[in-house]
Amino acid sequence: MPRILAGALAALIATVLAIAAAAPAHADQGTIWAPVAGLPLTSPLQVHAQHGVLKVTLDASLETITVSGSKVRAQPFNGSLIGPTLHVRPGDTIEVTFRNATPQNTNIHFHGMHVSPKGEGDNVFRTFRPGTTVHSKITLPKDHSTGSYWYHAHYHGLTDPQLSGGMSGLIIVEGIKKLLPRKLRDVAEKQVIIRDLQTNPDDPSSTAMSFNEMDSQGPTTRLVNGLLMPRTALRSGETQLWHVANISSDLFYDVQLEGHRFSVIAQDGTPVWKVQRQGHLVMPPGRRFDVLVTGGAPGNYQLRTLAYPQEGFESLPQVDLMQVDVLPADQPEPAPVIPRRLKTGAGPIEGHAVKHRTFKFRFGTNAQGGFAALINGEQFDPTKTNVRAVLGTVEEWKLVNDSTEDHPFHIHVNDFQVMSVNGKPYHAVGLQDVVSIPHKVHGKAGVVVIRMRFEDFTGHFVFHCHILGHEDAGMMMTVDVVKPGQRATPPPGAAEHAAHQRLEATPGAAPSWLCPLLRKTGDLSTAATRTPAVETV
Repeated sequence: MPRILAGALAALIATVLAIAAAAPAHADQGTIWAPVAGLPLTSPLQVHAQHGVLKVTLDASLETITVSGSKVRAQPFNGSLIGPTLHVRPGDTIEVTFRNATPQNTNIHFHGMHVSPKGEGDNVFRTFRPGTTVHSKITLPKDHSTGSYWYHAHYHGLTDPQLSGGMSGLIIVEGIKKLLPRKLRDVAEKQVIIRDLQTNPDDPSSTAMSFNEMDSQGPTTRLVNGLLMPRTALRSGETQLWHVANISSDLFYDVQLEGHRFSVIAQDGTPVWKVQRQGHLVMPPGRRFDVLVTGGAPGNYQLRTLAYPQEGFESLPQVDLMQVDVLPADQPEPAPVIPRRLKTGAGPIEGHAVKHRTFKFRFGTNAQGGFAALINGEQFDPTKTNVRAVLGTVEEWKLVNDSTEDHPFHIHVNDFQVMSVNGKPYHAVGLQDVVSIPHKVHGKAGVVVIRMRFEDFTGHFVFHCHILGHEDAGMMMTVDVVKPGQRATPPPGAAEHAAHQRLEATPGAAPSWLCPLLRKTGDLSTAATRTPAVETV
């Protein structure tokens, strides 16, 4: 073994063993997590920007925390299954101090936000190594859309288990109330943050935080704000603004409040240009809605997720999520006038599409015969740029699902407009950053066509399936947005990733679980010959 490689391997092994020795033991091993139902709805810790800057420290660590009244082992931010909610306004800056006390590499993504992907910004090509403190900083444009966003870990190969362990939280860009009639600008707000918690089948005192522990077919517990079936209230005739977010790793939700309807005023953080009243909200992983809810007749109602036919997972049954008690009004008031349209700057995407691209999502196998999730026949390669896009241009993408599971497509930095679904025109009411590509039926692939403009920011970012087990298994590609006349370049850190791939592929060197890249799957047979590359479609 070459001396340099041997030295690197020895240092790597020593680091991993030190981290393993320092990792806290399972203090409650053998104690079954037994969540208490019916607790009052509470929100996570709230952090607000001061004088245009929000400063927050996110401590990620393996620890025993309380979730819905019962102890459980997790890997959260700041000791809570759901991290602090960050409140900012357009033009503000978010400064994150990230302390990684976990034994794994990680990083951070600001989901849905229109900010720079470069440097310390929304850059998912960064690596936050165990035992380090890292800084991230994003500045929102002064015209940034107002609504609900979120942040979460996004280290490829570990995104799914790290979110399962609790490394995520909500972001609210304030200002959407200004778009409402005056009588609705002072309504109360609620955060309805939905996720599930699956315990380790071999240790019911711990959340499932590795691919060996997670079971898409196994039982799981649906939670709101980290609580099992909490209770909340509003008065008959009262209108509230609810920020509803599905921050789960893998599961779809079809959310309904019995006896009520939702007035959708924003989707995926962007105010809609046409308000819709909906009886239920289909929410793939990563989806958010800002909705107005008006209390009906006094009584007890269930916020629930309806049964959903999500192929590849345990058949998702109807589950009650939260009890909503509608109390008698202090004095009868006329029903509020909900606007039909909002004066939002985020209108339909106009202009000629200079590029039309097709991306096919399907499953396959890698060189070792293991499971692989593919786009255009390829697994994600962190050393490769797949798409060169030009700043200021409009493109239309055809997203083809040639598998038996729906794939929620998500792209970083820029929103898109859905143009058609399975060949039928789609009458969009707003922009979004997540759309579900229907699975194939009777051998015919599902197809969604989207339109997007690459605005304001150059640099590398990714698009992927937001069923994070699929993303970790390779269903992701890299975009490089460049100025006119510029060439695309390999992604940030490509040379480092290529070196780690060579180490991982070297016979007799480190097993894959020791390597900093920490992939779930990957074609290691060719990793030793990979070099940073640009290959646009």
